[in-house]
Amino acid sequence: MGKILPLKIGDRVAVISPSGKVDKDHILTSTQLLKNWGLEVIYGEHTFDVHHKLAGKDEDRLKDLQWALDDHNIKAIFCSRGGYGLVRIIDELNWSKFTSKPKLIIGFSDVTVLHNELNKRGFNSIHAVMPNSYHSSSTEVLDSLRQALFYEKYQFNLPLFKNYEVVGGNLAIIYSLLGTNSDIDTHGKVLFIEDIGEYAYVIDRMMHALKKAGKLDHLKGLVLGHFTNIKEDDFGYSVRQIVERVTAEFDYPIVYDVPIGHEDENYTLALSKKQ
Repeated sequence: MGKILPLKIGDRVAVISPSGKVDKDHILTSTQLLKNWGLEVIYGEHTFDVHHKLAGKDEDRLKDLQWALDDHNIKAIFCSRGGYGLVRIIDELNWSKFTSKPKLIIGFSDVTVLHNELNKRGFNSIHAVMPNSYHSSSTEVLDSLRQALFYEKYQFNLPLFKNYEVVGGNLAIIYSLLGTNSDIDTHGKVLFIEDIGEYAYVIDRMMHALKKAGKLDHLKGLVLGHFTNIKEDDFGYSVRQIVERVTAEFDYPIVYDVPIGHEDENYTLALSKKQ
């Protein structure tokens, strides 16, 4: 099994759209940042396709992702945006060439599907802002991404992240994969979660599901990022209160309001697999 290496100036990277559709002009403008960092940027054949809400038909998004995984001249894969779609193609991927020479994969939100799969297979990945959001990200946020790409030891400044293996991502995606072949193992690890646009009672439902599935039993810590535009709808409990009630029996540390997730302040997090 190969080792993922940090990027260096001159490396070729691919921008693909395995999930939701994107605005071509917007992505082309945003990825100028990667070129300014000294990277050679190429695009998948179907990066800018549109098929209803998706960035092309399943077979075309799959083709681009498989190409980027297989091409050893590509040193990192940037997912252009999240949305929805990866769960429709994840089981069709062939990982043999990637396993022999792995590379960084960067994204968040729907890309949690990929993060779960990579962690299950023993690889690190990068939870970070994607090209569709570069324009609204601060210099500090973008610099955290640059450091993660070019410096092997980068990690967000939180002791739990530095000391333990980190898994997770978008709560709704993690919930949707419970009991599937893309489920994650949280035993002895730090679980990171974030979400956007959910009702408070849905957050409660998902947290109880994680607990019933044993995902909260043996953590080293639980870290919450942004929970954005959560609709309380008279449920009566905030996200923090929900989490406190669901985890009341556990004695591991819980950290709230870490600036990672669906907001402009979306710092980079290395989802780490101890190798």
